[in-house]
Amino acid sequence: MAYALALPRPFAGPRIASLRHHATLGVVATLPFTYALTVPVGFPLKMYEVILCFLVLVVILQGKLVLAPGVARIAQPVVVLLAWAMLVLCVRIAIPLDSFTTSGFEARFGPVGDAVTKLGYWILALFAFVLVATAAYEDGRRVARWWVTSAVVASMYGWCLFLSSAFSLPAPLLPGMISPAIINVSGHEFYRGGTFEEGNFFALYLLTSLAVALWLGRRRTALFLVATVVITFSTVNVAGLVLFGGIVTLGVSAGRRDIRRRIAGISLFAVLVALIVAGLAATGYLGAIFVAKLTTEEFGSRLDRLDLAVAGLRMSLDHPIAGVGLSHYGYNYRPYQLTDVFDRFRDVKPIANSPWIELLAETGLVGLGCFLAFARRIWQHAGGDALLPLRAGLAAITFGLLAFPSITVLFLWAFCGLVVGVRLREEQEARLPAT
Repeated sequence: MAYALALPRPFAGPRIASLRHHATLGVVATLPFTYALTVPVGFPLKMYEVILCFLVLVVILQGKLVLAPGVARIAQPVVVLLAWAMLVLCVRIAIPLDSFTTSGFEARFGPVGDAVTKLGYWILALFAFVLVATAAYEDGRRVARWWVTSAVVASMYGWCLFLSSAFSLPAPLLPGMISPAIINVSGHEFYRGGTFEEGNFFALYLLTSLAVALWLGRRRTALFLVATVVITFSTVNVAGLVLFGGIVTLGVSAGRRDIRRRIAGISLFAVLVALIVAGLAATGYLGAIFVAKLTTEEFGSRLDRLDLAVAGLRMSLDHPIAGVGLSHYGYNYRPYQLTDVFDRFRDVKPIANSPWIELLAETGLVGLGCFLAFARRIWQHAGGDALLPLRAGLAAITFGLLAFPSITVLFLWAFCGLVVGVRLREEQEARLPAT
């Protein structure tokens, strides 16, 4: 059974437990709606954020946070990271660094407001992780079904957008959307973001959904999600799709005793990849999203991203242990940039465009070490043949984060929570005596 971190004045009961479980399912169901079906309140307020805030209120009224056994231990490194980040932030606000500046760009809420907001996103992400992990411990397949159903709905809308652009029709926008993400392929514009603001976000969500669908044994749904990844035109995640397929193929083949069946499985996967690559090359898709992006993309854009990354690394060299403070990368960027040529085009606070570099620059080696310890614990809970698709999903996330601007996007944490909850339930059942 789940256990609780008791707080004063407990208020509990079966109805509260059921409310928490169903609200968590609501969070899972609304994960893909990060751009569509949002409410602008200075920023796009998402449905799952409203549900999570409601669940925070429930925890306060209930007087305890109910967790599956083992979840608290797994989440400990992130708790330490957040405590460390708050300590460093207080010091940096009280005693600003020499490199600190607020001039030359716009910021959403200022140095303190931006930091508090980012800290809030981290807390919500951690809260979502423990909620989904606990719900998956209680009924992992139910959580997975809700996840896959929502992913199919988001994919169907993604195809509606894509086909509208393919036939040069107006985009059927959902409430909250201003304009869909667009990519130009061979002179034709395609809508690629679905319910997300950016195609890379949509594609990585689809890869996690593909992992969940395969874990449920829904192969036809998995094929539909694979096809949807392709229409996102996301270079890194299409490559991640190949990585995902390779891990699953090798894992399945390794479990076969017959060496001939192993070789046949790996060979079949290689042939399928070759045929797909040939087909994409023949249609011009491969050249548009790989060759064009990797070799002929605007030089200035690549140099800008390099400058942002190098600035973060130089920042971390000056402040290797503590970093410059949460959400303060942009406020300390100027002295570390390679060139100021991009300042005339950058009117908002700079971001590192790499979650790893940003985490290192803002929280130092201590913060990065805590997060890596957390990631290691997640990976350790993805072992075994039964969790092979989920393990491949974690590998796809790791690869996708190479081109992902934020580490607190909620579906990433929810997916990790699903993996952990399912494994903890397996371990609990294995300890029960046979009847």
